[in-house]
Amino acid sequence: MSSLINLQKFAGKKLGYLEIAEELIEAITSGRLPANSNLPTSRALAGSLNVSRDTIVRCYEHLKSLGWIESHGKIGMYVTGTAKVFTPVEKPQALNRDRLSNYGASLLLNTGFDMGTRLAGYEPLLYGVVPQVNRPTGRWRKALQNFSGVPARDLGYVEHVLGRPELRSALASYLCSNRGVVCSQDEVVVFSGSFNAMSLIGRLFLEPGETMSIENPGFGGAKSVAAYLGLNVVAVPVDADGLSVEALERSDVPIKLVYVMPNQQEPTGVTMSLARRKQLLTWAQENKALIIEDDHDGIFRYGKDTPSTLKSMDTQDNVIYLTSFWQILYPLTTICFAVVPPSMCKVLNSAKIHTANLTEEQPQLALSELLQMGYLQRQISKLHSQIAPRRRALIYELKRTFGSAVQIPSHSGGLKTMVHFSGYSEQQILESARRAELAVASTEAFYSPNAERAAGEMLIYFADVDETNVRKKVEYFADCLRHRVLECKPTNELVICRDNNFNLVTSKRVRMARQVDAQALTCLLPLFVFLALF
Repeated sequence: MSSLINLQKFAGKKLGYLEIAEELIEAITSGRLPANSNLPTSRALAGSLNVSRDTIVRCYEHLKSLGWIESHGKIGMYVTGTAKVFTPVEKPQALNRDRLSNYGASLLLNTGFDMGTRLAGYEPLLYGVVPQVNRPTGRWRKALQNFSGVPARDLGYVEHVLGRPELRSALASYLCSNRGVVCSQDEVVVFSGSFNAMSLIGRLFLEPGETMSIENPGFGGAKSVAAYLGLNVVAVPVDADGLSVEALERSDVPIKLVYVMPNQQEPTGVTMSLARRKQLLTWAQENKALIIEDDHDGIFRYGKDTPSTLKSMDTQDNVIYLTSFWQILYPLTTICFAVVPPSMCKVLNSAKIHTANLTEEQPQLALSELLQMGYLQRQISKLHSQIAPRRRALIYELKRTFGSAVQIPSHSGGLKTMVHFSGYSEQQILESARRAELAVASTEAFYSPNAERAAGEMLIYFADVDETNVRKKVEYFADCLRHRVLECKPTNELVICRDNNFNLVTSKRVRMARQVDAQALTCLLPLFVFLALF
């Protein structure tokens, strides 16, 4: 009888009457204990299981009350004749297509909606946010507590569909002073996340089967939204000036929505030129297209003036400006906000109600407090002063260590930088970075299928770089790489900082110093020989 009970399952645990009863029920339903079979006496079963007789008595009484066993007087306990053997039925592995709508089926068929796979490659970069130690967790918790006692009647969702008035007002002031976006609070719309914002905007202005454009390479979330909405996608290349408007003009199909990151393009870091911005706005007006300007990386900039946003240049109400505090507040909150033309507010209000696209009110109140008190602005300034040196240190060490084997494009913002490694495979780079504890990710996920991508193109996250040991990490990273390939050709150049961008230059002073060192060594050589002899 003890063989009918899996004792290994209870290793290190006390075996009680309920556990024994469950095992006996499983034996009955599986057919190992057939109907009308005789059960051992309570004393015999207790001895085989090394438990007290009282435990088995309670177990049998419990099974009797449930109808699994019955007593035949002095003959003993038997499994009831009505006990049914449970025959497991294999469940279908795939969802029946006939149960889905066309919309539901399109989500299963469209691999572009595989958000989990896309984010998996982004994980080494901490999803583009500041390290946990730099996150204002305590201050955020305190702000939430300040509003924990707000009566439910003051947290009405219907009255604040577009966002709490306190938050919308604070955001309008912040955008004007920090992003150059002049707007009233009536033009600010609060969402629970950027995906929800883009999805709702896309549903309002595009029909399934119509076309939107995304940057290539570009943020994969836009592609996921397009798949979610059943939209066609045109991948538009990005050059040194940003999104190619000429490619938009050459499109064979009308493009109704353009998703673009002009201020800090993801992942290249390119800032769209002023001329290209004007060209894009002109194209949008001529083609009656809507532009979503995502200023995702607009918080952190280094060494360059903040460019004028498309929204601040738009005079025809063709631009929706989208941004958030994701970089410094995730995962405390995912609140994002959009600045929309006033004419769109009414339809957005109705759409948010009917799609339950609402945002929790207490986090809105907490965020409004941090903005109104100036805490968030001070936190951003503090983080900038901490992160900028980390960026400089990492770029310096990469160029010092790898020399001509690494190319780092001009980069003006964000928490990561694109780096091109020469002579190494992607697998070698990622594995070596993992060993050296450097946050490195491939840019492959940002490209459309079959798009050309430079070999060795990576993103390196610098927000958590420790300036005191970054040299050791980069050198160890290089050693891991060179263990598998030939060592890079050394460079005789000196890394200097100019306008916060690192460049390799040949220094006459350095060459002269090396010549002096060589001459001094020649003069001292006889002395070394003399000392060695005596």
